[in-house]
Amino acid sequence: MTQKGIWLLFLLCISVTLQARQQNGIITGQVIDSISGKPVEYATVVLMQAADRKTVAHTLTDNKGDFRFTGVAYGTYQIGITMLGYTPLLLDTLRMDAANAFHRLSPRRLSTTTQQLNAVTVTGKKPLVELQDEKLIYNVENDIDKDNSSASDIMRKIPMLTVDADGTIKLKGQTNYKVLLNGRATSIITRDPKEALKAYPASIIKKIEIITEPSAKYDAEGIGGIINIITQRQVIGYNGSLYTNYNTLGRLSGGGSISARKKKVGITAYAGANSDKSRNSNSILRESFIPGDKGVLTQNSEFERNNQIYYGSLEMTYDIDTANSLTLFGNGSINNMVQRSPQNSLWYDSTGKQVQYGTNNSDSYNKGHGVGVGLDYQHKFRQQGHELTIAANLVSSYGDGYTNNSQRYVPGADSFYRNNSLFTSRVTTAQADYTLPLPHEQLLETGIKGTFQYNKNSATQEIRNKDGNMIPNPIRDNIFNSRQDVLAFYLTYRFKIGAQLSVKPGFRLEQTYQTGDFVSSKTQINTNYLSAIPTVNISWQLKPMTSLSFSYSRRLERPNVFAMNPYVNDNDPYNTFYGNPNLKPSYANSFGIYFNKIMEKVTFNAGLDYTFTNNSIQNIVEVDKEKGITSTTYANIGKSSGTGVSTSMRFALTPKWNVSINGRGGYSNFSDGNTLSSSGFSGSTYLNTDYNIGHGFRADAYGYWYSGSPSVQGSSGSNIGYGCTVRKDFLDGKLSTSLAADQPFRKQRPVISETIDPSFRRVYTSYFPGNSYTISVSWRFGKLTTSATRNKSVVNTGL
Repeated sequence: MTQKGIWLLFLLCISVTLQARQQNGIITGQVIDSISGKPVEYATVVLMQAADRKTVAHTLTDNKGDFRFTGVAYGTYQIGITMLGYTPLLLDTLRMDAANAFHRLSPRRLSTTTQQLNAVTVTGKKPLVELQDEKLIYNVENDIDKDNSSASDIMRKIPMLTVDADGTIKLKGQTNYKVLLNGRATSIITRDPKEALKAYPASIIKKIEIITEPSAKYDAEGIGGIINIITQRQVIGYNGSLYTNYNTLGRLSGGGSISARKKKVGITAYAGANSDKSRNSNSILRESFIPGDKGVLTQNSEFERNNQIYYGSLEMTYDIDTANSLTLFGNGSINNMVQRSPQNSLWYDSTGKQVQYGTNNSDSYNKGHGVGVGLDYQHKFRQQGHELTIAANLVSSYGDGYTNNSQRYVPGADSFYRNNSLFTSRVTTAQADYTLPLPHEQLLETGIKGTFQYNKNSATQEIRNKDGNMIPNPIRDNIFNSRQDVLAFYLTYRFKIGAQLSVKPGFRLEQTYQTGDFVSSKTQINTNYLSAIPTVNISWQLKPMTSLSFSYSRRLERPNVFAMNPYVNDNDPYNTFYGNPNLKPSYANSFGIYFNKIMEKVTFNAGLDYTFTNNSIQNIVEVDKEKGITSTTYANIGKSSGTGVSTSMRFALTPKWNVSINGRGGYSNFSDGNTLSSSGFSGSTYLNTDYNIGHGFRADAYGYWYSGSPSVQGSSGSNIGYGCTVRKDFLDGKLSTSLAADQPFRKQRPVISETIDPSFRRVYTSYFPGNSYTISVSWRFGKLTTSATRNKSVVNTGL
């Protein structure tokens, strides 16, 4: 679709004004907590005939506590509301006729208790997977495996996400997306998202939101979309948990969380530590097709890591009065990693004769830390949903490390050198958001935001001279400073067409200023560009608990400073990496159609999405014809596109036995318009079943398959796995223990990736250990009630 076509589609969605004729009646309302005044999510609301209390329809409240019944035939009704932990509520009789075809009920308050209402028998329970507005939500708190899993492990189960054997997470096949924690960029995840999500415990996560076509309210950064991790929040009274788990592959983690609220003050805190002593290996086979140099290089490497991460977060909320609140938050992380990588290399000429043998020992030592602080202010006007929020956030990161490289070649010379690196980053954000409800269920949202990022990195090299002394190698010094400032404005407007169709167009402008000074290479960058981001979301409520939605969003990938740094990383001298200072921003246009159906025993989601990208930023592999060195860099290849189909289903075979399955199939295409061209299919499936054995025992089993996916020069590796968990609850569910087995009948998991070029072919095989077991213990304490946090601001906008 051309740029002109995109704008025409956007304008068409905005210009829709045809009002559908209302059929029968509509009943809407909201359920809130009687103490905090906050919305109650997932309360069951039942519409009954007043004469005999026979159920006509039932639904669940959404994240704002709202519920809706449409197409209600004329008659007399009563409404019952139930929610675990609250006193059931039976509303007064209401009459639906031609003169009273629309009922907007005032907010109804639920009081905490454990009593039941006999007339209402449907119980409210969050489905494991659900579709809400433009978000697909996975409710981690309902997952049996949460106590012995990391965030990365849980993401294997979420539709539209795939996780490679090394922990690389892909969203709709993309590795470029944004990961947020409670709607914020944090120090815990910013420095190294893949390793951070491996260490982050699932036991303190409430839900994970997948937003593939975000509205204009969200940042435009991230081609694939947004992954937002929501942790357990503040409650009336207090509750908390302690957990620990050990994995036989060398992972040990533990920590705890607590949430409490008394009168006007609320607090949420968690802290944890993770130690990961893992091993894996890989092999590389590279064949040269260059005339006169059709040799073969084989390399075998071992990796031994000792990675330690410590993290924590604290959030305090103070309700100044019924209309105003302040939230102060902070988070921090410390990590230390040691990696040892011995490697053997063999070179063969075109006749198969060995011409050289080499060994390379590369030992890396890295340490770092990050700190994040912020302040949110929220003002609620008298009208429900009328809000103003102002927020500021600062994230600072630091990394320091060095790598010792010793090399020996026969025939050839021995060498030893040390690469040193130092990195600092500071990101400051400030924003304001305003939400205004309008008559006839219309909603206007607008806001501004500024993001100011500064990075500084220096890399030096020392070499060992003939006397055995370490001396500086000035030709390999690399010092660079960069700054990126982004100013943004957005506007969204939601309106209704008839009773069941909701349309939400939006528009966002982002002005980017980027400067970079690569001192050593005397390279400078000074660019600025304005990005227009149209979005639209159309939701059609076909019937209660059944919806169909269409979304469009323009997305942006800014080249980061590491991808632009021309410094050559030669820790492996025959497989080097360097950046490209000439990279340009990449724009993607993403479309999606999604269907969601929640029934008594079945939850079903399905989606079709399409994304095409201009100036797509991709890894490019090249081989030096004279030196035989493989180099990886980045380039804007031209165009790429991807089409995908996702499905998710969870159903109850019996009251104790549940089965869930999700899958995705896709087709991708890459082309630079000249020599580079690649396309192909990919697929993934995740199957899970859990059974309540009774007496506090539950069992869970899973299996997954990922086919791999095409890349611009080849394909990535496939991945397959399986496992099971047995869990036992004690003390009325407060104490839980579990034993999990992963790949119990496999010693290794090979993953093969291939790169093909007219001048060479490279096969990269990674071997990951299997046959691992995890034992976990968790303890929950306190009084669990409903969420009481007032804060909305950036926590829920993804800004």
